[in-house]
Amino acid sequence: MKINRLTISGLILITVCCNPNREIIHINDTPIEGAFSLQRTEIDILQSNFDSTIYRDEIGYPHIDFTKLQIDNQGKIIKTYDAIILENKFIKVTLLPDKGKLYSFIYKVTGNEEFFIPEIANILGSPNKLGWWFVLGGVEYTLPDEEHGETWATAWKWEVVEDSPKKKAVMMNVKELRFGLMESITISIFPDKAYYEAHISITNPTDSTIKFQHWINPMWVPGGKKDGLTPNTEFIIPTNDVYVTERSFNNWMLSYSQEGKRLQPYENNPMRIFKNWENSGDLLAWELEKGFYSAFCHEENEGIVRIFPVEMNSGCNIWTFGYNPTPRQRKRFSGNESHKGYVEMWGGITHGFDKYYSLEPGKSIHWTELMYPYIKTKGLHFANNDFAVSFLKVDSITYAVNLCPSGDIKKINLKVESPVSKKKYLQVFYKSAFPKKTLKGYTFTSEEEDLDLIICKKGKEIIRLKPKPPAIYLLEK
Repeated sequence: MKINRLTISGLILITVCCNPNREIIHINDTPIEGAFSLQRTEIDILQSNFDSTIYRDEIGYPHIDFTKLQIDNQGKIIKTYDAIILENKFIKVTLLPDKGKLYSFIYKVTGNEEFFIPEIANILGSPNKLGWWFVLGGVEYTLPDEEHGETWATAWKWEVVEDSPKKKAVMMNVKELRFGLMESITISIFPDKAYYEAHISITNPTDSTIKFQHWINPMWVPGGKKDGLTPNTEFIIPTNDVYVTERSFNNWMLSYSQEGKRLQPYENNPMRIFKNWENSGDLLAWELEKGFYSAFCHEENEGIVRIFPVEMNSGCNIWTFGYNPTPRQRKRFSGNESHKGYVEMWGGITHGFDKYYSLEPGKSIHWTELMYPYIKTKGLHFANNDFAVSFLKVDSITYAVNLCPSGDIKKINLKVESPVSKKKYLQVFYKSAFPKKTLKGYTFTSEEEDLDLIICKKGKEIIRLKPKPPAIYLLEK
């Protein structure tokens, strides 16, 4: 497929060439100083004026009387919410703890807001059991089933569990009313990390086995564009195949398979790129190979990634309302007719929305996951707690390696070598490194085509990658 030479040249120019003698490049940055704080405050949110339309069912969940509400003219009201702001030198995270929600995530390295925050928080009808959804943006953690579940609509309890020089942490707790499940989410930040950590625990305190789903729904706009996703935002999932779920509004996706199949390869699939989403839809990862997924804005060279234990989180589903939607669709979700949309990259403890997890009486499940922004990588091939990295084959002989730390990192070794000749083409030792706007990548040339990027931490191999071509050919479709 034709590749844009000007774009590739730009990729080479903004990186730095490695030492021609293949000597080890030493990175020993001086860690920066900065804030580390936990602040209790209040924030005002412009939202739909729907309080008078609420009624509650027999177990206490709120529903909307849509006969009392004009869906396209919901009115506006400013409401004040309790908030917690967690901040360090790299990130600023705002929680709405009464909602069990992360509301804002600012990457201080670029100054960009990575979450979708609607101009007006409206309500929508929904196929969930409540029949509606409050589009508040940010990140939501949902029980007990698909389509946003129900726990977003009930009150959460919360407390500050640590406010020390080493850690700032808030625990949010909710009782799921239909079955009685208990969920606890502890959100933590650390002085020298550009991520927030979420420790999630779900307990069945009842005397019956409960079948349920749990999904995290991060609403992302990587790159900080206030008017929404950029056309060349890439949805990065470590999976070989994706599945077009059996919903009528997804049928446009079948055109990306010559045979009209629902199960499609993902590596070169046009749906990796936002501008190829002709309409709204759900796209399910068939099998996750590793415990991360990401959305990456190529225009700004900035992305955001979720890191999680894949053995506990087998589900990943992409949803957007499509590229270039109608003004009505834009306004319903964002409150603004010109907003270009956001992406929901759902993560679940079950593979799909038709699967359920069984939890026996008195049993609990728990896991810890992270989320952080990253820059200057030209995409993403692997991410973990320490770094996001890409290994690109730029043309027939030119390669590029780009790595962004997830905060201050120590003792990371990176090398590119041939498994056949054992020749080393790049060696970098990160004695100390942190994310910054001036991050540089490394390019080199090789006539050998079989190369490995090997990254070790304290002598232990973390990941071994093969080079991939840039996503340029997908961006040009």
